[in-house]
Amino acid sequence: MSLNPLRDGRPVRVAMLARVVFPLHGYGGIERHVFHLVTHLTKLGAVVTLYVQTTTDSQAAAQLPTAVADQLEVIQLRYDYTTPLLPPNSILGRQLNYPWYTWQLGRMVAAAVRRDRYDIVHSQGLCATGYGAIRVRDPLLRRVPFVANPHGMEEFRTPDWRKWLAYAPFRTLYAYGHRCADRAIATDACTQTDLPLYLGVDPRRVVVIPSAIDVDECLGLVRPALRVALRARFGLDQADLILLSVGRLERNKGFHVLVDALARLQAELPPRWRWLLVGNGKERATLEAQVQQAGLAAHVTFVGRLADDELHSLYEEVELVIHPTLYEGSSLVTLEGMVHRKPLVASAAGGIPDKVFAGRNGYLARPGDVDDLAAKLRLALAQRAHWPAWGEASVQLVTSTFHWPVVARKTLDLYANLLSTPDDFRF
Repeated sequence: MSLNPLRDGRPVRVAMLARVVFPLHGYGGIERHVFHLVTHLTKLGAVVTLYVQTTTDSQAAAQLPTAVADQLEVIQLRYDYTTPLLPPNSILGRQLNYPWYTWQLGRMVAAAVRRDRYDIVHSQGLCATGYGAIRVRDPLLRRVPFVANPHGMEEFRTPDWRKWLAYAPFRTLYAYGHRCADRAIATDACTQTDLPLYLGVDPRRVVVIPSAIDVDECLGLVRPALRVALRARFGLDQADLILLSVGRLERNKGFHVLVDALARLQAELPPRWRWLLVGNGKERATLEAQVQQAGLAAHVTFVGRLADDELHSLYEEVELVIHPTLYEGSSLVTLEGMVHRKPLVASAAGGIPDKVFAGRNGYLARPGDVDDLAAKLRLALAQRAHWPAWGEASVQLVTSTFHWPVVARKTLDLYANLLSTPDDFRF
């Protein structure tokens, strides 16, 4: 497939509809996904216009143009219309801000498409809704292919009935916007049925393009001096087993399940085992109390949040990555562990079963099941001699399937396929 999927050989022009991007708006999974997607598309020759919310962080904004190719234009729109007393990203704040943001975004992009500014429109998350609502009523817009990526769809997976009710407007917006697209992206093969199930997307419109990770970037963040400092900081030199978990300290990440599983395995773990838990969140005090009550305090360290170079340097110092999440999207944490050649024990949730395979690079446990998690940890510990081989299998899986250059190429191939198909025959 040519780097330029248009018949006249010119670069494809892409409108990328998002709300956040790293480093302008934080360090989360979707922020990094958008950043790496537009970065690698431009490296393949695409000309991308990225639409995101405005930022007041001038230092972060100054980093973006130097971090991407010249073919990227960034347009910022106002997102926060709530009062100063209401956090803009609280559930209520999002219910007020997001519909207005996605509608204004849709109007702006639709006007640009009518002026022949773009060959492809590609949305991230809820940003599909506004443009989709305008597009279905305008035959001219339907001539330009529209691709939508819903990401993790946490609003459909929460077990908390209060959140389930509160998220009802988001589920409606999500479903409508993605049904308007020519193609909706499932980020893992094992979750592609979620889009018809949760969003009502026609299965013929679903395409699998994995979420990805930049292997070179991750390994380039490892600092030998930081590795030494982290070992001293957390007293790892005397440890005979080092476990690592990374994530927001929230109930849905399942760390409370892991505490119970480790408590059951105390007699089977080596005397100086350690579990490092990286991340912050509202569950920290509850987890600390649970660890204390379980008698694990001497083995567990609540690390807090780490800078990127600290985190990736720490990955190099641990032996097993454990991700006990209750529900999940594609799981960047799992990919990070794999990049650093680590075996994994993780929940069979979201896209993780496409990445962790029993006896090949780790084990999968049933989400929320303490007994099963303890059993899978016991299995992994019994095969500790195989962990180096499991780590090699992990990195081979990443580089063949989940590496950004590979995934950006698949995205560009999707664009080419849609651009060569008349709009009346895009099924």
